[in-house]
Amino acid sequence: MAFFHMVQEWCPACTGGVRLGAFHCGRGLRQSRKSRTAAQTNFLYNLEGRYQQTLEGRALTHINPLGTPLRRGVKMVLGSDNLPIGPLYGVYVAVTRKAESGTAHAREEEDVSRMAALAMYTREAAYLSFDEDNRGTITPGKFADLVVLDRNLLTVPEEEILATRVDLTLVDGKVLYRR
Repeated sequence: MAFFHMVQEWCPACTGGVRLGAFHCGRGLRQSRKSRTAAQTNFLYNLEGRYQQTLEGRALTHINPLGTPLRRGVKMVLGSDNLPIGPLYGVYVAVTRKAESGTAHAREEEDVSRMAALAMYTREAAYLSFDEDNRGTITPGKFADLVVLDRNLLTVPEEEILATRVDLTLVDGKVLYRR
């Protein structure tokens, strides 16, 4: 509730170069359309057991929501500082709402499209970090920071998302990794 009150107070000031962002938000999202909120969908994948011990009902099924805040106009960003850190886990959970056990949590309400999940890791994340002029999309004049994957995340069966491998990593146009 404190976060909600903070957003109410700060949002009138969110003009020009000021951006409001929230991190580690998983429940009670009522942020302003002017904010970006960072969610860690990876948590649902590997912390399902802990969530089942400490949460129940809607609080459990709707942990780390994406669909609800997006429908309310809140811009979401994906990332994680928890294992598994790889963004493919975050994309998988964002799309399927499945934990490591295979249980889907509130899929029909909180899942997002593959394109939306990828945008949350790229374009929206660049905006949140004030770096949208340099990163976030593959656009002439921007840094060539990107990965080449061994399959198309937009079309593979969802159960193959976690099997996806990185073939190539470019940072500022330079190859840092090649499989």
